[in-house]
Amino acid sequence: MAWASPRVAGAVEQLDAPGADPRLVAGALDDLGRINRLFLGTNLTVAAVRELIGSVSAGGAVTFLDAGCGRGDMAVALARWARARGLDARVLAVDASAAIAGLARERFGEEIEVRVDDLLALDLPDQSVDVAACSLVLHHFEPEEALRALRELGRVARKGVVVNDLVRGPLGLLGAHAVARLMTRNPITRHDAVLSVRRAYTRRELLDLVDAAGLRPRNVRGVLGYRVAIAAEAV
Repeated sequence: MAWASPRVAGAVEQLDAPGADPRLVAGALDDLGRINRLFLGTNLTVAAVRELIGSVSAGGAVTFLDAGCGRGDMAVALARWARARGLDARVLAVDASAAIAGLARERFGEEIEVRVDDLLALDLPDQSVDVAACSLVLHHFEPEEALRALRELGRVARKGVVVNDLVRGPLGLLGAHAVARLMTRNPITRHDAVLSVRRAYTRRELLDLVDAAGLRPRNVRGVLGYRVAIAAEAV
């Protein structure tokens, strides 16, 4: 059955493929931003961040990291949410791809700081941000790399880490097929939508990775069984 299927290992999403058409990559990232807004992925990250910084009052300073930022939609959503609540927010968005980081800088460079950086070896000091987040990133990694990524996020975070990702299961697969057929004509999105779910971790697997990284889950929220966000305290 689909919900018992093992995770697909080793496959490469077209978004990650060398030589991908830049116009199609930009379009696929736009699709991801729209999917995040329509299917509450953005809300999940904001709620998880709020869980970790709830004690910060208006006028207080906060620093967020969005690792694997794509076109920057999630990072700018965090910036706008925090500033709307009177917080002095600095948001650093990083991506390992210089081309993708360039897209984020072009679109949102006046609201967030964008850099090229590798989630597996962040060029940041220990405890240099309040909350380190990643969204729709972890499923791109095999378990050993996913664990390294979580440890890096935990290393640079003072308060905690937010992991927002797909959940491998039947509802996710149904949704991915619907997205691929109905929401876009972009061939990268159509190819990657289903593969992303098949490469995703289950909720239990994600929690096990978070625990193995030395982080302490504080809150877990999901949407319709297809998406989950874990707010974990840095220890």
